[in-house]
Amino acid sequence: MTKFFKTTLSVAAATSLLFSCNQFKVTEDPDGSKYQIHEAGKGKKIKTGDMLTFDLVIKSSIDSTFEDTYKRKQPITMVAQPGLYKGSFENALMHLTEGDSATVFVNADSLFTRMGQTIPPGITKGSDLKFIVKIKSTQTREDFQKAQNEKKNNEAKLMEEFAKKNFPNATKTQYGIYHTVVKEGTGDLIKAGQVVTVDYTGKLMNGKVFDSSVGKPGPKFQVTVGQGAVIPGWEQALLLMKKGEKSIIFIPSSLAYGEQGGGPIEPFSSLIFEMEILDVK
Repeated sequence: MTKFFKTTLSVAAATSLLFSCNQFKVTEDPDGSKYQIHEAGKGKKIKTGDMLTFDLVIKSSIDSTFEDTYKRKQPITMVAQPGLYKGSFENALMHLTEGDSATVFVNADSLFTRMGQTIPPGITKGSDLKFIVKIKSTQTREDFQKAQNEKKNNEAKLMEEFAKKNFPNATKTQYGIYHTVVKEGTGDLIKAGQVVTVDYTGKLMNGKVFDSSVGKPGPKFQVTVGQGAVIPGWEQALLLMKKGEKSIIFIPSSLAYGEQGGGPIEPFSSLIFEMEILDVK
């Protein structure tokens, strides 16, 4: 019994050691890919032409961070295809599977030479950059486009239902913007070329505030109308307003951040802005 117990412990320890070694094993493939799988996914194998969505953190060999999509809350979407040089990040992606968490090692010299740039400060010549990636999804182009169309069609329906419930007196423009006047302004409608000072709060449909100028110290936000300095929905909304007016503007994603989204704003997000025109020049 004692001998069996000792043997069992030895096997268990060896198995544990083997698992630990495999977990931190760095794989090097003939195409120059160098990567380390931290957590194996159970999804589809990535194929050339697939649409990939993934989160990414890029670090130097001494762990200085240069990119972090988690902080930006904006995963990357791109077409899967082999890279242009041996050992590229793109090559390594072709060895991964949906759901994988991995670190891809990319030689800094090779990367910046291909980019036509000198190695920036903070990166040691000859070192590897660490691309820490989490594959969220892989779809064929057809499935990706189908999902995008469904989201787009669903957005229009949700906007209509939301506006009917929350902004029953809103006026809808031909471009799909809902406009509700809270406080009437004076004078003429704002025109292209005028400089407008605005106080605003931007919200998602769930009520979460993603940006606001209200109560912040310093000069208020100014924009010259018609120069493309703000999202198209804002440009159109300002042309509907007058000096002193306070309104609620409900903007479709096609006139905001679209299918890409940005920061806390998910793709195909309709946005609500409470806007007050403080001055027009």
